[in-house]
Amino acid sequence: MRPSSSGAREARAGRGPRVAALCCALAWLVALGGSAGAQSGYVPKQVHLVNDNGKLFASNVKLNRFDELKLDAQERVLDQQVGAAIAVVITNQRITAYGVLSGWRSVDRMPNEQIESIMAEDYAGVIVTSNRLLNFNGETGVWAAQKRTVAR
Repeated sequence: MRPSSSGAREARAGRGPRVAALCCALAWLVALGGSAGAQSGYVPKQVHLVNDNGKLFASNVKLNRFDELKLDAQERVLDQQVGAAIAVVITNQRITAYGVLSGWRSVDRMPNEQIESIMAEDYAGVIVTSNRLLNFNGETGVWAAQKRTVAR
């Protein structure tokens, strides 16, 4: 055998375990990234609304508690939507949302404001009214509002 072919064979033999180790490491990283990516979009069910003899409670499964929405004497619930970690309640006086990490937060309704749509999903609530667009972040408890220009 020539020395050059023997050295090449030894180099190839030494490379085999390294290539196998790199392939295993790469496969592990892909599997880790794939499972993290698959779970990052999933929010488990953590909030339920419970009506008990005219009182409305948010059942917070994550923090293992019930939080009551206190209604004024003339206030009535008109609509509600529940997502995985948020609930949105529309009354004749206000728009209220409950975030699993933030609790109940409200914004007053404007005079003659009509509710056009309500969406509650994961940690987000979006309400479209005749006057404005509202969103609620159930993690931070913060409302955002944008006035609408509606052609009449």
